[in-house]
Amino acid sequence: MEYIYVGREDDNNIIADYKKRFEVETLETLVKSYNRQVKCGITGVHRQALYLIALRQEFKERLKESPVYILEHVLGLVGPIEVVDGNIRIVK
Repeated sequence: MEYIYVGREDDNNIIADYKKRFEVETLETLVKSYNRQVKCGITGVHRQALYLIALRQEFKERLKESPVYILEHVLGLVGPIEVVDGNIRIVK
């Protein structure tokens, strides 16, 4: 599941709004939000990409890692995850 992200003028404001909402959520809630995105897949909607970028930022801030990746301009998801001992791991 991948998306080619090309930034737009107002993206940073939208990402910041999503990020602000994520800051008050529990890790378990963030994982559920992420797993919902995995289940529906990356649909190619720009707004979904911004949501995932904000989610990535929140995971990286809390855990120093994220199941959402950005390599050059390619945004992707590693697959379903779970919380184990306060950390995340990929569900096999």
